[in-house]
Amino acid sequence: MNRKNATREQARQILKKGICDMSIGRLIQLSHYGLMGNIALSSKTMSVDNIFNRIKYDEENSVITFSVEESQGSYGEISFLIDAIVDISGCEDKEDPEEYLNINIKLDNDTTIDIRILY
Repeated sequence: MNRKNATREQARQILKKGICDMSIGRLIQLSHYGLMGNIALSSKTMSVDNIFNRIKYDEENSVITFSVEESQGSYGEISFLIDAIVDISGCEDKEDPEEYLNINIKLDNDTTIDIRILY
């Protein structure tokens, strides 16, 4: 294995360990890594499913946003308050553990958020 592949594999293992030991602090840290994937938000009244290639954390308002960024701007944003999280966990994707990691979040209003991160 060459050095570039070894470094990439180390980064994958660090990300996997962080996701599988998920916390609110680690969720906020994800905004620094340029990750991409899919996010699904479900509540009693709606369901929204979107891809993302940008995670942004607004510290002043405690809001995290998952969006699609392109040269024309961003679209398809899904945002929620960090302070509304009552439960958060992470695990390998059962269907494709070599390509995806999952984060499962429950908010205080019974909204669920499922994030599937490509890694």
